[in-house]
Amino acid sequence: MLTHIKIQNLALVDDLELDFAKGMSVLTGETGAGKSVIVSALGLALGARAEKEYIRHGATKAVVEATFRTESMPREYREDFADYFPDGQFTVERAVFREGNSKVKINGDVSIVSRLKQLTEPLGEILGQHANQMLMNEENHLRFLDHFASLDDQRVEITALYEDWEQARRDLKRTLSRREELARERELLLFQQQEIEKADIRVGEENELNQERRILDSSRALTESARLIGDILDGDEGSLLDRLRLVHKEMDKMAGVDAGLTPLAEQVTDIDFQLEEVRRSIEQYGDSIPDDPNRLEEINERLDEIYQLKQKYGGSEQSILDTLESIHAKLHDRPDTDALIARLETGEAGCREKYTGAALKLTEVRRKAAKYLKKLVVKELAELAIDNGGFEFAFEYEAQADGVQLDGRPVKPFPHGLDNGCFLFSANPGEPLKSLVKTASGGEISRVLLALKAAEKKSNSLRHSLLVFDEVDAGIGGQTAVEVGKKLRKLSEDCQVVVVTHLHQIARLADHHYKAEKTAEHEGRAVIRVARLNKTQTTRELARMVALPEE
Repeated sequence: MLTHIKIQNLALVDDLELDFAKGMSVLTGETGAGKSVIVSALGLALGARAEKEYIRHGATKAVVEATFRTESMPREYREDFADYFPDGQFTVERAVFREGNSKVKINGDVSIVSRLKQLTEPLGEILGQHANQMLMNEENHLRFLDHFASLDDQRVEITALYEDWEQARRDLKRTLSRREELARERELLLFQQQEIEKADIRVGEENELNQERRILDSSRALTESARLIGDILDGDEGSLLDRLRLVHKEMDKMAGVDAGLTPLAEQVTDIDFQLEEVRRSIEQYGDSIPDDPNRLEEINERLDEIYQLKQKYGGSEQSILDTLESIHAKLHDRPDTDALIARLETGEAGCREKYTGAALKLTEVRRKAAKYLKKLVVKELAELAIDNGGFEFAFEYEAQADGVQLDGRPVKPFPHGLDNGCFLFSANPGEPLKSLVKTASGGEISRVLLALKAAEKKSNSLRHSLLVFDEVDAGIGGQTAVEVGKKLRKLSEDCQVVVVTHLHQIARLADHHYKAEKTAEHEGRAVIRVARLNKTQTTRELARMVALPEE
């Protein structure tokens, strides 16, 4: 329930504060007096779009501050948002700046518009030309029915199930269309895996093979060099070792005479040992040099195999192994195509089954709700001076060969379920029901909207504690206006009702009366003033509205 609103620099309002109470409040005034500004301010407090054009000329920002009490809201709402109103109320501040941006505060703490909408959307609703326009669009009629039947949560659920099913269908269709391509991709991956694994590549093998090939290519030259070195060191005549042994013998003689030559004699001995070791090593090396044309051919073939794999898989032995690892991962992610399709078909069937079950259940509930809504609205319309009028929701279904079976025929599924349709209406007895959008006048549309709200009240689906009716009386008068007023007052027994009206028949039924006036103040600038009227002032205002002369 709205208890207080403060408006600064909004349109022609410079500074205005109003208190509101339970029951039915009306706001009256001459055309152009500024009644719509109050509705715009309430809209901003409830999270409506902020426009910089709202700002009063000469001001840098417009500010709306509204206080709401929540004790009449459902327990679930009060529990969900308990942090915002520990004392049973909360205050919203909405500032609109000349630069085009806006700021939101809830209980003095900075917040965001989306959070404000979450907080206030269940709390209050503004019904005016916008609501009438929604009713004049047949695409919204099913949403009206769902709201009446409290099916908003089920609608969200069915949309999620539809999206899951659609994704499963798209995945299956895409996979089926790519069956051959996927099969070819998998065959190629399997071939590449087998080719690399069969080659048994290891890092460093190519260098080792090249070294071995160089030795095999030079085996005869290496063998000849080893033989020549052996001959020089220890040949038949005048070998280096024979000469060194003579040197060794003579050095020993000299060291026997001159002990100072002993170290030098020892060096000669070491040289003798080292040259002998070199001779033996060269001899062994010469004997070990392979001369194997078959091995050389094997090496060449293996090097060619490694070269071919490097050309295909990245230019190095490591890149070949990295490619093999990548192939293993791809094969894991791309199982056998037929198995993948079978799994996708199972998943799609499961999603279809879940959607179908929920959609058929939703259709059943909607059909029952439509019958109940028809009964209530027809009764409400009779009380709004549309006697013997007709009203119902006409369900429509679109055929689709592979759709969901409903009443023995396949129908097309939608994100909102299987159902479509519109409200049918007749204002005159004996006349056939026709499209509400095509047959109802402006005044009749307003009364149908009011009848829908009254039906929500009777079905306990009226969830808002604040209803603002902005000129819902357009196009009516006389006794019809009286009946509309009675209906509005009846609604105010269960929720707070604020009505902007030009009709005295409605205004006289209000619990609280406010009047908007446009006056010239502050150097001749127009300013909107709104005041709550006392009994005498109310009588005077009602007289003005019926154009009675003042006594």
